[in-house]
Amino acid sequence: MCVQRVIVYGSETWPMRVEELRRLERAERMMIRWMCGATLKDRCRSEELRKRLDIEDVADVVRKSRLGWFGHVERKNEGDWVSACRSIDVPGKAGKGRPRKRWMDSVEDDLKKGHLDRGLAKDRDRWRAQVWGKRPTCASTE
Repeated sequence: MCVQRVIVYGSETWPMRVEELRRLERAERMMIRWMCGATLKDRCRSEELRKRLDIEDVADVVRKSRLGWFGHVERKNEGDWVSACRSIDVPGKAGKGRPRKRWMDSVEDDLKKGHLDRGLAKDRDRWRAQVWGKRPTCASTE
């Protein structure tokens, strides 16, 4: 869906917090209701409307995009600047309490939820099949 791709643009690089994910979900629900012409008074469940439009949940789209980007970054050479950015430590305080959420924390959560092995990311075709499901790619159709 076009609108969904716009609201999650660049999300594969965000260290997304629960609050931000909830905002995306809320915006998506509003848009789905608007597209279906449904109001809250109609008492239609969002899952039902999403199935009617054949739309994937925004949380799943964000998770898959982040894992796809992680696989891309994992396959980079060690000397590449993108690889160097993975382990960079940004100076500064996060303030009182819990430390800031890092992108890698989000990725590790996604790996646990998807029961994925980090080492599998080195094999592009297998990684894509695990993350996105079985879909043909240019490399696999040759």
